[in-house]
Amino acid sequence: MKKSVFKKIFSAMLMTVMMSFTACSTGTEQSANTTSTTSAQTEAQTTQATSADTTAANTTAKPQEDKVKISFALWDEVQAPVFEKIIEEFEKSHSNIDVELQLTPWSQYWVKLDAAAGSGNAADVMWMNVFLPKYADANVVMPIDELVTKENIDLNQWTKSMIDLYTYNGKLYGLPKGQDVVDVYYNKEIFDKYGVEYPKDGWTWEDMKTIGAQLRDAIKEKGGSEYPLVMELDSQPSYYNFIHQEGGFIISPDGTTTGFDKPETIKAMQDVTDLMTEGVMAEYKVLSDTKGTDLFLSQKAAMVFAGSWKASVIDESSFSQNVGVVQMPKKSSNNASVLGGLCYVINATSKHPDEAWEFTKYLAGAESNKMQAEGKIDMPAFVGVQDSYVPNFKNIDAKVIIETTKNSFPYPSHKALAEFDPIISENAQAIFSGQVSAEEGCKTIYEQVQEILDANK
Repeated sequence: MKKSVFKKIFSAMLMTVMMSFTACSTGTEQSANTTSTTSAQTEAQTTQATSADTTAANTTAKPQEDKVKISFALWDEVQAPVFEKIIEEFEKSHSNIDVELQLTPWSQYWVKLDAAAGSGNAADVMWMNVFLPKYADANVVMPIDELVTKENIDLNQWTKSMIDLYTYNGKLYGLPKGQDVVDVYYNKEIFDKYGVEYPKDGWTWEDMKTIGAQLRDAIKEKGGSEYPLVMELDSQPSYYNFIHQEGGFIISPDGTTTGFDKPETIKAMQDVTDLMTEGVMAEYKVLSDTKGTDLFLSQKAAMVFAGSWKASVIDESSFSQNVGVVQMPKKSSNNASVLGGLCYVINATSKHPDEAWEFTKYLAGAESNKMQAEGKIDMPAFVGVQDSYVPNFKNIDAKVIIETTKNSFPYPSHKALAEFDPIISENAQAIFSGQVSAEEGCKTIYEQVQEILDANK
């Protein structure tokens, strides 16, 4: 697909989305080849020539009629140029398939998908996240188990947690796109400045608190202004990890109960609050005003808990040669990272399911994953090309990130996630800001989320 074509498609799509959020048509464009004859011989000759021309025209047009057009929906404009190239490579080996890229901003993606699914005009292949259960229950996306079995596709080619993430009610609905995990990045220059030892692999939560306290005291003694530790107080880069690491859970495996009433969950939330009250981590107002990663990038923090989606930005910073990476410290149970990421799903009502499946396999396969890794837009979920991700980093040790994917658990998923996720987030902020205690906040979360889960049994 040529870039100019993509721009035209994107412009048209954007105008359509802004006006009505309705889906673009995925119908096949057709063109007719016509020929003419200037022969003016006998009527019989003219008729015969015209007939021959018509036959030739039909013969010439047939390949155009046979070419199948499918649509592919995504929401990230930063990644779109890489996917243009991926589509071009796919079409070289699949000359009978024409892929139209449909780019819709995140803020409008789900509204458009809901409208398009209701009218039967959703894209043939789509990006999907942990909202999958909602669309699986509504039969918007198709299970692919039979296709995988029929073609003897080895699911071990992808990170297991990603396969688990998009398996719902015992059925696999998507092939993984990429994956992301959380690690701790630290500025060696700040550690050296205050004479504190670097974090080491295998460290514990208590080790982290000790290191943080040493930094806090040294910074205060020398009149510095840096923060020992920062993080973004959202579910994936912070507390979902800590709850699991403490032995608690967000949603039970069968999706029927929430673990916010468990002592382990309450302790994990309290531990985050303690970091702030003890001065080991920047206070809540600071972290709510400025993202933790931004504080780290401006060299105002010695350590940051950050997702791998920030790794390329950190690696491109002016001080990246002084940045170290280590897996998160172990809490009472483990130091596993929540693993997020997207998958590719197929529209259950696609008029071209075979071609959509061919494109989905390519998107999730080695060549596409390698192109994404080299473009630094995603960490491959396809195990065989994960080595191609690491060399793209100039200074930080990206091998640590790859190792973390092997020590991970899937981001909690449920068909009512979109309904209860804001409840968890809102009350978590109330806990961290000190408006309510960890016990009170978790009690509120438990009661409201459990009510939703009970209504969705």
